[in-house]
Amino acid sequence: MFIFQQTGSNPKIPFTTKLLLVVWIILGLALLSFFAFSIFLIALMVGVVLFTVNLFQKRKRPNSFQQQTPPNFQTRTYSSPRRNKKDDDVIDI
Repeated sequence: MFIFQQTGSNPKIPFTTKLLLVVWIILGLALLSFFAFSIFLIALMVGVVLFTVNLFQKRKRPNSFQQQTPPNFQTRTYSSPRRNKKDDDVIDI
């Protein structure tokens, strides 16, 4: 990108324009920081509320397994299913 400068007299920017430019920049940054900080405070309050709700919530008792007597499970060995078809590898559509 080319920057062209006029070869004539260089007009000076008035002091009031410079001052207003600085004021607007400061005002914009202040507004931006206000909204960012307010969003941060809202998120912090929501986090505190959720923490206190979770703190005072009734806790479920952990499942206690009674293992005084061993359970009577009947086990059987694995056997593959018996199929009488000879075309097991063919997929019917």
